[in-house]
Amino acid sequence: MSMAILFIVNPKLNKSRKAKIKTMIEETFSEGEYRFYDDYVENLEEEELKVFDHYVAVGGDGTAYQTVNLMMKTPYRRFSLIPAGSGNDFARTLGLKRDYGEIIKSIKTASPRSMDLCRWNNRYFLNIASVGVDADVNALNTSTDKAIGGISYSFKIFDAVKNYRFRKIQQEYYSEREWTLFTFGNGGYYGGGFPIFKEADPFSGKILFLGAGKSRLPYVIPFLACLFVGKDRLFQKDMYRKTIDSMEFELLEKANINLDGENFYEEGKVRVDILPGEIQYVGPLNR
Repeated sequence: MSMAILFIVNPKLNKSRKAKIKTMIEETFSEGEYRFYDDYVENLEEEELKVFDHYVAVGGDGTAYQTVNLMMKTPYRRFSLIPAGSGNDFARTLGLKRDYGEIIKSIKTASPRSMDLCRWNNRYFLNIASVGVDADVNALNTSTDKAIGGISYSFKIFDAVKNYRFRKIQQEYYSEREWTLFTFGNGGYYGGGFPIFKEADPFSGKILFLGAGKSRLPYVIPFLACLFVGKDRLFQKDMYRKTIDSMEFELLEKANINLDGENFYEEGKVRVDILPGEIQYVGPLNR
């Protein structure tokens, strides 16, 4: 039996944009080659997934997160992305524009490329994992805020800093125990275009780490401004950058976690690692 493609669509996607994308899919694929699913992924039964070997996220980073975590419950690894959300940060790393017609045609015709996937304990992420003030900013930045783009992220920084409590994290190689930022990147951007890791390459087999200790909090706003323009190395004290395969650490108290724009709370031991070439990306690449 031939397998089909599952297009997982953000159920909150703008109706006219959703209709436009659906029409393009119908014009490109034959009936039976795909399913256009625009409900919440938790409503999908595992039995329903048996006919699909290719998963396409239609939305932003949160939709991509939901899609890869669903896909990883199956034996199949073909993944594509149609950037139709508000942030589209991982799409920026891939150089994808909102040329839906080109992307949909490429999903049908492009050769798969091995691409890296990252894991936070038993969850998977494509783009960014963070604990700290940036995760708090993401939690404050609602879907309505995100609709106006990266500027909303900048505004929320002030609220997050004002109410921030240092995250207590123990990692064997660092003497720091209280952190302002503790962030991992497979992609280069978050917050609707904020360039946290400009050098990120999701085809490299490596993940990037950026940590900022307690003393950075009073300077986090100028630091982030310098980061935006590529001058963050002016801030050396209590700043750590590293290229890693994996890292183990312990959250000494319950903390807010951001994985690709999705927030949850966790404490205890954490392992972050990269799974080189774990998924097969199918689509354009304009990096």
